[in-house]
Amino acid sequence: MKEKPIVYQFFWWVCLACPIILYFLFVQVYGINIPYVDDHGLKGFIVKFYNSSSLGEKISAVFAQHNEHRIGLTRILLLIIYTLKNEIDYKWLMWLGNGFLLGILGLFVAFFKKNKISYWYLLPIPWILFTLSNQENTFWGMASVQNFGIVFLCMWAFWELENERIAWVLVLMTIAVFTSGNGFVALGIIMGILILKQNWKQVGLVLGLSVILFLAYFLSYQKPPATPTATLADWKDLIKAFMAFVGSYADVTIETEISNRVLKAIALGGLLTTIALFFITQNLPFDLASKQLKISKKWPVFLLSTLALIFLSALMVAWSRLIGYGFQTILTSRYKIYSILLSISVYAWLLSVLQPKHQNKLFLIVLPLSILTFINGFWQSISQIDYHYKNLTTNMFNWTYEDLSGRKNTPTQFNYANPATVFDKLVPTLLHSDFSNEPSIALEKAVLENGNIAIRGTGDFRFPWLDPDNGVYLLAKSDRRAYLFPLRCLKSSIKNVVIQQAIFSPIFEGQIPDFEFQAGVYHLGIIVVDNQHSRIYQTKDSIEIKANTNKKIATNW
Repeated sequence: MKEKPIVYQFFWWVCLACPIILYFLFVQVYGINIPYVDDHGLKGFIVKFYNSSSLGEKISAVFAQHNEHRIGLTRILLLIIYTLKNEIDYKWLMWLGNGFLLGILGLFVAFFKKNKISYWYLLPIPWILFTLSNQENTFWGMASVQNFGIVFLCMWAFWELENERIAWVLVLMTIAVFTSGNGFVALGIIMGILILKQNWKQVGLVLGLSVILFLAYFLSYQKPPATPTATLADWKDLIKAFMAFVGSYADVTIETEISNRVLKAIALGGLLTTIALFFITQNLPFDLASKQLKISKKWPVFLLSTLALIFLSALMVAWSRLIGYGFQTILTSRYKIYSILLSISVYAWLLSVLQPKHQNKLFLIVLPLSILTFINGFWQSISQIDYHYKNLTTNMFNWTYEDLSGRKNTPTQFNYANPATVFDKLVPTLLHSDFSNEPSIALEKAVLENGNIAIRGTGDFRFPWLDPDNGVYLLAKSDRRAYLFPLRCLKSSIKNVVIQQAIFSPIFEGQIPDFEFQAGVYHLGIIVVDNQHSRIYQTKDSIEIKANTNKKIATNW
């Protein structure tokens, strides 16, 4: 950054650091050391690794298949954490996984430096990159390492490829393949780039590595249960899904109808794809006049390869996920990182080709838009983030106390300590009291319908923000056990957020699947947590679950 008055420098540093600090503040507040979904598979890995008697068995455990991937990097990082702390800590995985976003930012800093772009124009990038729209990856240990890690490693390899450091490319691609299967896509892109550059020695090195990695990856590979995939007859929906995937950064109103969300994503996807295709055509390695291969010394390998990774990933997700899962999955926050990177890549390319006066105009448009999108990403995602945290804490209670005796279901094969939660002090009351002496609250709705327990009610409470425990929970208790489940509090108006600092209103509701319960008659109660103070309310409602309908999902981990 050129030397500017101290006020400008101060503004630059504040504007650059603000989204990063806010993002990691949320990781600290809403991240918790409780396994989520596939995280549970890491417990089995720790047991298998430490019970293995030979080095070969331990290596096999590290690189064993997990669904369709081999998540060696995730497991190695977990082993490091386990060695340092002598226990599993999923929140440390979150910190490491989210740290890859800093690496991505560093790559764009290097791009700006190499292309002599003023660092002043870097400011929109952290506002775009460190968005809470990434929520699923952000607050899920395994997913943050895998999904943020794979794009960082691939982009780093592309950067090294542009700078002709092939040794680093080979190392990074080896790690990438054993982070996510998408590493093979990046290998193919790198191979294509080297073939176009006619660097046959490096082609041979990458080809040799690819063969070794392919054999190591697929020699004992077992195809997981497949969902229906698209066919060519679905081409119209595939185009929509592709555009929605690459434009999902525009999906900032996630509580609206899916059709409206898809239209917004397609609009941004179409715009970004059009600009990206123009960039690609401007950098085709061919001289159309002489019809010969011609590559400039300044060929933008980094951005071209990044765009190829984004577009190929979009094609694969659209093909494999659309029919079985629908547009809801196409727009899921796990995949938004690709649309975010497309937005940043297009912005970076435009800065690299525009004249200074036009660079400034672009910057003055993109910076306020990126800040507004960051704020809106928080507002639209906070309900899901808050519910995710509460769902983890109540799930931990439910698997820890499997009856009313107070005996804890504590693992003995590995070290893991349940984090402290707001319910710890309530355990004796929750397990042994009938709540007949507690104040009562009337629920507007408490019925079993379509396989879900539907709950709705209104209280006289409001909750200050940035305390993830604050909220309303359902207590369901039979003569055999007690369950806790979070209820969603509807968001307050902007007026109440400003005046009362209350993001959530006193209106609460929930849909709890009946397969979460053992058979029995459950009396319902409500728990309200406000600034670490807990209140229990009895209700007149009860629900009968005739049979547990939970079906175990087959996994390879």
